[in-house]
Amino acid sequence: MMKRPELPEALTMPEADTRFEAPTRPPVDRLALRLDEVAEAIGVSRRTIERERSAGRFPKPDRKIGKVSLWSVETIRAWIEGGGA
Repeated sequence: MMKRPELPEALTMPEADTRFEAPTRPPVDRLALRLDEVAEAIGVSRRTIERERSAGRFPKPDRKIGKVSLWSVETIRAWIEGGGA
């Protein structure tokens, strides 16, 4: 079996510096939520929200990007405060 040649030091990967830590940033509140995020936030299944949308008991999305529906947090709060109707 042939032995691998040693790489020059300039071509080897340096050892990972474990002292480096990525700067922590405060979490950013989402401006809009996807259907699965809305479902998780209010504690129901995605299918439950889909049924409510079909029945007209869930607010229309504030934005659509392609096929993705997005709701603002304010829209969902208003819907909940209005009794979810």
